Amino acid sequence: MQKNDQTTQELFSIITETITVQDIKETLKLCMDSLKNGTLDSLLAQDTDYQTALLEYQRTYELYQSTNFTEPQRDITDTLLARKDESEFEHITNAYIAGLLDSYRILRKFGLTNE
Repeated sequence: MQKNDQTTQELFSIITETITVQDIKETLKLCMDSLKNGTLDSLLAQDTDYQTALLEYQRTYELYQSTNFTEPQRDITDTLLARKDESEFEHITNAYIAGLLDSYRILRKFGLTNE
């Protein structure tokens, strides 16, 4: 219950502050990311394809860690992986928001909203 109160307070503070549309989008993305984590983690834990891919990634990462790269090579590779992680975070968050918006549109189309 406290988490819901905190999220509500954060959203209320966004509405009452004088900030840019981009600030609102960024804050909403963070809120949506918090909401999706529980649901997504549960789904991924049960997804055997995901678990297999994750295990393969972990094995490859261990191999990467044990390989003797030069410092510049390791820096380039680490930067590449970090940028990929950042872009995937943004993609996943936007996909989650799109799913929520589409779900709402479907409910509205079938007259299942209180509008």
